[in-house]
Amino acid sequence: MNEMKKTGPCLEKNCKECCDPVKVSRFMPDGKTPKDAEGKPLWTKRHEILMPEDRERTKLETYDCKNFDPNTGKCLDYENRPEICKDSGCVDPVSSEPAEEQHRRMKEKKFIKIR
Repeated sequence: MNEMKKTGPCLEKNCKECCDPVKVSRFMPDGKTPKDAEGKPLWTKRHEILMPEDRERTKLETYDCKNFDPNTGKCLDYENRPEICKDSGCVDPVSSEPAEEQHRRMKEKKFIKIR
């Protein structure tokens, strides 16, 4: 088990940036998308491609997560979220940059929809 989990202000700041929509590197293998306890996919592909305006990263595919509540902006099963969700975050704990600045920059990141 990965002891070095990434962290973020998801709950403290009612942040939903990682899952509204879920954004992952393009061409992620189907076997990597998370499943629920019954083995059904948690994510549904939106069939759109995003690219950061600054073009510093690869193109991203987007998904809707069935555990995301759009009304509250929270995960309906945060404690049992899949590893891919636990391993993502907007704050790098080993960065010299303050967590608040990392979070602010992530929230302000703009994307261009290319499909």
